[in-house]
Amino acid sequence: MYISGSAMARSALLAGIVSLVLGATPAHAAELATHPLSIRAGDNATDAAADLGGAPSTDPSLALANASVSTDSLSNFGPSSGTVVGNRALELRDEILRLRASVNLNSNEFAVLRASGAAGAVQYHSTVAAITARLQNGTTRGNPILLRQWEEANSSLDEVTSSLARLNGLETAVDADASLASYLLESIQAAFQLSGAVDEDHDQLKLLRDEVSRMVVQLDYLRNQTTGDIQRQTSYLTTERANLQALSFAISRGELLGNSLSNRPVIVNTSPVASMPSGVVGGPAPMSPRDLMQESVPAAAPVANVGVAPSVGRLLVLIRYNQPNVEYEQQLSQAVGTAIERRPNAEFSVVAVSPSSGDPAELAKEEESARRNAENVKRSLIQLGLSPSRISVANTQAQTAQSPEVHVYIR
Repeated sequence: MYISGSAMARSALLAGIVSLVLGATPAHAAELATHPLSIRAGDNATDAAADLGGAPSTDPSLALANASVSTDSLSNFGPSSGTVVGNRALELRDEILRLRASVNLNSNEFAVLRASGAAGAVQYHSTVAAITARLQNGTTRGNPILLRQWEEANSSLDEVTSSLARLNGLETAVDADASLASYLLESIQAAFQLSGAVDEDHDQLKLLRDEVSRMVVQLDYLRNQTTGDIQRQTSYLTTERANLQALSFAISRGELLGNSLSNRPVIVNTSPVASMPSGVVGGPAPMSPRDLMQESVPAAAPVANVGVAPSVGRLLVLIRYNQPNVEYEQQLSQAVGTAIERRPNAEFSVVAVSPSSGDPAELAKEEESARRNAENVKRSLIQLGLSPSRISVANTQAQTAQSPEVHVYIR
């Protein structure tokens, strides 16, 4: 193909300029001048995509990888001009290269931790969905299949917990890198003020300043992402640990009791809770359903006899223990959950009620039975996710009681 002398001269001139600016070899510079887009696409796919109108990636590891490609000139930095400033520039160059390696390492670690936490969450929710579906259809108490699945869900949640712990350590490392970057910027600025420098020394200091400024931006991004992930995962784990505890209780009962009472949605309507018909029904790490089934309930410590049931609040649930086995958890969960939806900050009183007339020995026995039952109801509320600080326990006697009863009041 025929190329005019003017075009050839223009290409040669452009190649010379590129060679001087980028420090490229004459052959590479000539190729870059002739095919700039193809060479850049091979060296940096993200920049080429941006030139073509594509959106640049926001992934920190990719951004840092691209930065390392564009700043490889630091590896060939120098030689020193022999001045004090030139020698100081070489020292700063070495520190900046170490900082860049640390930033790249932390960025890759962040990407791994984010993927690990997401994988654990996906596996956790998949297992919980299988358990919930089985409980929804009804099953046996302490079904061994559900016990195994619960342990798998707990292990998956532990992966998220482990990822959170490592994210906290990563945040500390990123903060240390950010402090070092600030120190290097100050050191470079101070080097500009030293006397006895030649023009080449200041040119090298400008390169170093640009590189550190670029890493400061990358570190700010990485720190913001890390902090955001820590906050989200902390809130997520708090919620799901409570839900897992409630699910453990449901497996031990063989029926679905709903999510944790502590995670009920907050409704804006703050009107007083309507009077409900009294239902007469026959952070820490979650406790596994095996423990719930095997754990014996200790006798409740005596509490002061209040004489009469408290008048504060409204009666929410009434449980009569007039038969050997009284199943109350499902209705208790629904009633308390509905109350919390209407009044998120509600507190509850659990009152043990025993008959007031009859044989003294029998009355004492029934009073002790009512106290134990009240402690069991309080225990059920805690296992369903309600904070112990929102529950008070008292006991009284009533002439209308024919057998031990437990009353739950909302206040």
